[in-house]
Amino acid sequence: MSGSVAASAAPEHNVTCESNRRVFLSACSAALIAAASQFTAVSASHAAPGVAVKRYAGSILADEYGQPVLARTLKPLTNYLFHYPFLATPCLLIDLGRDVGGVGRAKSIVAFSAICSHKLAYPAKEVSFIRFQANASTRSEAQRIHCCADHSVYDPAAGAKVVAGPAPAALAVVLLEHDRKADTLRAVGVSGVEQFSAFFAKYEFKLGMEFGGRAANLSGSNTRLQELTQFCRNIAQC
Repeated sequence: MSGSVAASAAPEHNVTCESNRRVFLSACSAALIAAASQFTAVSASHAAPGVAVKRYAGSILADEYGQPVLARTLKPLTNYLFHYPFLATPCLLIDLGRDVGGVGRAKSIVAFSAICSHKLAYPAKEVSFIRFQANASTRSEAQRIHCCADHSVYDPAAGAKVVAGPAPAALAVVLLEHDRKADTLRAVGVSGVEQFSAFFAKYEFKLGMEFGGRAANLSGSNTRLQELTQFCRNIAQC
């Protein structure tokens, strides 16, 4: 009798184990899918092969109220300015409206240090000699970053490489991350030849007056993004 009971109990035990195994595998699959979707929610711009990269604390690009700017609200072929990785170091952000290996849904958003590699001209509140120009001018083609100080010209669709003028190096690339679910942008580092040390040395007095000794402080958890025309009173045209 006891042998009969044991024989009948074994199949029930096997069914229970099989059910538990299926539940466990299902839970594992769900967890892996969730983790994968979270991992792929962020896309990032990358440095060119062999180019030095320096990571800094990430800064969300935010509006004047501290709210994250949504990538889809950016106007194509428009100059946007933010400061990163330091409070006083300006950067240009442009949505070129086409895939150039940047970030955003169309991989069209790129950002660069706005400190010209020639004589360190940069966007200041009173005037900016460097800016992105959507249209061609007598001195450069359309969709170029042009520094009117000495007519250095950079191509933002090709990592801001120098295409004309006396600049000795491309503008440093600001690495961006795009959270596709939230549609937010975050600066996370810089690649290429950065001009920060020379910039702080050249403009030490001016930056000290403007930032009260905080010019070389890191940008923080967020940094304001605004159109260049809202920041600068005058923008040179050339």
